[in-house]
Amino acid sequence: MHNGGHAIPSDPFGSASAAYEALYDVTNAALASKWSGELEGFAPWLEEQTVAVERALALLKALRVGPGDVYAVANGRIALVYEQIATALTRASEEAAAAGFDADWKDQEGRIWEEANAFWARCARGCSTGGTHLDAWDLRCRAGQANSLAKLAP
Repeated sequence: MHNGGHAIPSDPFGSASAAYEALYDVTNAALASKWSGELEGFAPWLEEQTVAVERALALLKALRVGPGDVYAVANGRIALVYEQIATALTRASEEAAAAGFDADWKDQEGRIWEEANAFWARCARGCSTGGTHLDAWDLRCRAGQANSLAKLAP
């Protein structure tokens, strides 16, 4: 599976908790749901993605007390969804502006890129101290962190 041109690393640990398995399913479903590119379909897609993020964030709370590698990767999975939302928001905002369409979601992409950056940073921090089995996620999260930071540059 690809997102933004970067492959999603596989999970570097054995079976994780039920909360992680649910988070994995929620984030994978969100990442599989791509915006059609039609402005009329953007608001419902954004709502669906937002609900998925809220579900994933609720599940993440249960992982804070578990193994650090699972928590780090869970943050990376949520960052992937935020990155997908921010990328689509950026494109949709440009298209809406060009069409003279005043969308209630316009100018939100900066806030979403900030969220993506924060989750990439937590993933990178957790992976950097978590051991060599996290190397692929460490690289992915550092790349995501750099990309999202670049999107926030003025």
